Amino acid sequence: MPDTYDLVLCDISGEHKPVAVFKSERPFMPLGVGERFDDHGWERLDGVGRIGTPEEPIRYLVFATKHAVFELGGEMTYQFCVDLQPYSGPRSPAWGHHNPAE
Repeated sequence: MPDTYDLVLCDISGEHKPVAVFKSERPFMPLGVGERFDDHGWERLDGVGRIGTPEEPIRYLVFATKHAVFELGGEMTYQFCVDLQPYSGPRSPAWGHHNPAE
């Protein structure tokens, strides 16, 4: 029985609904509450396409995480659900958004 891994990203502003899902044959890296998680071009589930870009990402913070494990169609599915809240705080000079010499 093959294993599948889903990363389900939910925007908790507004309707609190899944906005993107990524699938893998390997587990996703863990995330902690408060970590930054940016959209650099996800294909959105609601059909609006990609709204974030590498030049202008949609910025989020991890609000909560949840894990679910279930069998579906003869496959074990491991879901990692991540609730994201919009973030508009300061950008870090470590990521090249400001000149650290100024």
